[in-house]
Order: sequence, then C-alpha cells, then structure tokens
Amino acid sequence: MRQVITYSEAIEKVILDNGGYAPLKYIYENIWKYRPKTGLTPDNSIQERVQRDNRFTRIAKGVYALTEFINKIENNDNQFIELTDDLLDDVVVIKKIERTKTEKMVSQKIRVGQNDFRQALLKSLKKCPITNLDEKRLLIASHIKPWVFCDNKERLDINNGLLLSPLFDKLFDKSVGLITFTPNKEILISNKLTKENIQRLGIVHRQIIVDLPVSGREEFLEYHRKYIFQG
Repeated sequence: MRQVITYSEAIEKVILDNGGYAPLKYIYENIWKYRPKTGLTPDNSIQERVQRDNRFTRIAKGVYALTEFINKIENNDNQFIELTDDLLDDVVVIKKIERTKTEKMVSQKIRVGQNDFRQALLKSLKKCPITNLDEKRLLIASHIKPWVFCDNKERLDINNGLLLSPLFDKLFDKSVGLITFTPNKEILISNKLTKENIQRLGIVHRQIIVDLPVSGREEFLEYHRKYIFQG
C-alpha cells in the first residue's frame, strides 16, 4: 500500500509543478495528483499549511511561493518576478522574466541606488522608531513592500522604507512577517510568537509607536499588512 504524503509535501510538489509559485485555487485543484483530500474541510487544511509552514511564502493575495524559490530569485541577477493584476478573474499573475543585457545594466544601477536609498532614510528618519537606536552602523534600511515585488520607482522611494534595528528588521522582513504597523502607528504582533517571546521583545500588541513615520507610507504599509504580515 502506497504511503500517503503529508499535505505540506503535496503542496510543495504542486507549487514546483507550476514553476515555484501558485495561487491557492491552483493548489486546491491539483493537490489530488499527489494525495487525496481528506477531512471535512480539506481546502481549509491546505490553506492552513501554506500559511504556517515556513517552506511557503505568501507573495500576493491568495498566491504562495516556495521560500527557496524566492530566495533564489532575489540572489540571481538574471531573473526577477513581476506581479500584475489579471482583471478578468482578480487573480494575481506572476511572470518570471529573463532579463536582456540592457535590463541587467538597469538592475545593477538600481542595486547601486540602494545605498542612496539607505542614505536618504538615514538623513530623513535618523533612528529606529521602536528602539530609538540611532547608531548608523546598526540601522537597516527596510523596504516595506519587499524589493523583489517592487517596480523600479518603488525600490528607491524612501516612503517605501523604514529604519529598523536588526531584530525588528528581521521580524518585519517578508520571510518572517511577524510584525507590521497600522495607519494609527500601532504595532501588530503575529500570534505565531509566544507570549514569552513577545515579552522578551519589550513590546505589546497594538502598542503606539509614537515616532513611527506613517505619513506618505500608508499604501506601502497596507501592502505589508495584507501580503507580508502573518497574523
């Protein structure tokens, strides 16, 4: 008798079949190739797996990618991901595009421009709003909407950035998504963190971060709450 693989293993195979990413709808429709749907609410089980298993990363509404796939894209100068809205069925379509030499040159200029992005944030914000840390060597220029999902203008827009200390940068990062912020300067903390670890961080859910720079960053923060934060 053939052993039934786990939902996570089956989801991983389905996403691989689709090139490294897939909408939930695609996963629901194709998971049967690798394992039967079981239980009273199998689609809920699938959704729970992609949300909680670290091998998957949410990259848009209802769309998940293999975390390993995203890491490879970010580290490869010859590839990038472009997200576009398909208005016919309201599903985000992901296209992997091979760059021409000209496009690659543009990309290299953008990466050089990231230093300008950091310097502009340091000049404008000066410190981490959560810890008040102002040692430049320890501050990270964090993109709110992740670099890999931005167009060229968004990548260099300082309104798409926050200065954060290394720990809070990691919590805010797309690969983790354990904190985010509201337009009212509240910090939201994921329920995936234990109460003990939240206490160790020295913050509380919905705490007002008085110095959080919100003005001009509303749309980027909304994106982060919807697509990055693992509530």
